[in-house]
Amino acid sequence: MTDLHARIDLLEGELAMPLIGAATGVSKRTFAVLRLTRSDGTAGLGEASPLPGYSPDSIDDVARELGPLADGPLRADPLGAPSVLLADAFAAHPVRCPSARFALETALLDWLGQTRSEPLHQIIAGRAERKPIPIADLVIEPRPASWPSAVDALLESGATHLKLKIGGDPHAELDALRAIRRAHPALPLRLDANRGMTTEALRRHADALEALRLEMLEEPVAPAHWLDVIDLPLPFALDETLGDEELSQRLLGSGRIDAVVLKPTVLGGFRASLEIAERSAEHGARPVVSHTFDGPIARAAAAELALALQTDLAVGLGAHPALALWPPCEIAAIAGRQIVPHGAPGLGLRFEVDPDD
Repeated sequence: MTDLHARIDLLEGELAMPLIGAATGVSKRTFAVLRLTRSDGTAGLGEASPLPGYSPDSIDDVARELGPLADGPLRADPLGAPSVLLADAFAAHPVRCPSARFALETALLDWLGQTRSEPLHQIIAGRAERKPIPIADLVIEPRPASWPSAVDALLESGATHLKLKIGGDPHAELDALRAIRRAHPALPLRLDANRGMTTEALRRHADALEALRLEMLEEPVAPAHWLDVIDLPLPFALDETLGDEELSQRLLGSGRIDAVVLKPTVLGGFRASLEIAERSAEHGARPVVSHTFDGPIARAAAAELALALQTDLAVGLGAHPALALWPPCEIAAIAGRQIVPHGAPGLGLRFEVDPDD
């Protein structure tokens, strides 16, 4: 056993660009950085970045739960199984809010990877051969009339898969989406309504949406209306609904859910995400790893989760405005518009300037 000493720092700033979807109206992001360090200097990083208005917890919850870790050493066994390391740590330090759990899991596994000179995805999923996974870029443009030009610009910059937020003006949105599909017949395209469509609107436009040949349609309606639309021939995906275990299991059991969107900072970390992926696979739903406009530590961790799962759907881990609040960094698992296998230890994350400074 060895002692790890915790340090928690906050990083926050005003966003240069507005966010969209569930994050509409969020103008500032606050992140908690957890560093666990052994006496020889070996350290692991974790990040808690709950998204206001979307995450079930807050940055104040994170501070209350992670703060006590700095009061004394955290005991860890570098020779033990990762599952035992995590179980022992949470037994001794009962962190409960999802983003704080994610931060502690990430820091522990990053430290273990640094200690063993293994990438985090191998720490949690073994040494099986893995292939690159494409990244789906989010079109951060609220006006449907501007979507076609925004899509063209992203594709010219190297994007291969795209996601758009819908649910405001269905007619304008469908006009723009038809224009995009005409211009790019083979483009993998996914939509996310963040529960913003009515049952009537979704049924009225179901044929038009089906004609777009979507890769997936995330969270089209409010929870109370899911069962009213599940019969429609659309490639549905669960995101927020995963927080409601009873409803998500009922929907998965219908066999009409194509994908589940795993956001480890919302679900509570690696173990919770892997369990949901396993349960969903039993019903034919494929996992997609995504973010909540997190910082680079959480982004690197999510990339490692995607490699561990070896997802065949593009991950939602493209660049976004909140990353500009952090010092420049390199993430070994992210190369252009792909998540790639690598041999860098732990998270494979290297900052030009320490984010704690």
